[in-house]
Amino acid sequence: CYLFLSHSSLVLSGLELVNVIGMTGALCVWISVGLSLTGFGLTIRAVESRIGRISLDRFHDMYEHTPTLAGLFLLTGLASIGFPGTIGFVGMELLIEGCVEVYPLVGLSLVLASALNGISILRAWFRIFTGVPLQSSVSLKSQFAERFAVVLLALLILGGGLWPQPGVASRHHAAKSLMDLRHQRATVAGSQAVETQATGRSASEASHP
Repeated sequence: CYLFLSHSSLVLSGLELVNVIGMTGALCVWISVGLSLTGFGLTIRAVESRIGRISLDRFHDMYEHTPTLAGLFLLTGLASIGFPGTIGFVGMELLIEGCVEVYPLVGLSLVLASALNGISILRAWFRIFTGVPLQSSVSLKSQFAERFAVVLLALLILGGGLWPQPGVASRHHAAKSLMDLRHQRATVAGSQAVETQATGRSASEASHP
């Protein structure tokens, strides 16, 4: 929950920027976080279906039983914080660059937030998938549907990271359109304010010849 709120704040900070680079990064991060956290949540639910509610106060050592889920957990978690080679890397880079250009302190806080998110993800991974071997009387190995989901999400995450041009180009076009619309509305609002002031001044002069 806190991880999702943190990423939502990152996206919101980019959408509030007044430059195309930052907004492009925010839109890219929006897509990458949606995809990454979907896989992240599916992995957690798959693990919970085997051992019940997960507690991070102890080690569970699920790696021996579900190495594919362990790999997907790590991949989706790192993708959500913009790890190089994943779908979130370019978007996070553009977001931070856009923030630093306008608000340096906000850009620094984004870097700090990403670092803390990374630490949280790695801590959770070690707690869930390492430790004393877990003994079970039933098989906890991954099912075919889970392995299929792992392969599909891994291809999307790594494919978006190794070939990001189409996604970034489309988000750049959307960001530019949003910025143009924002400038148009600001211009119209400014013109209306000037007209209102002129009308009020004329009315005042007419009432006091």
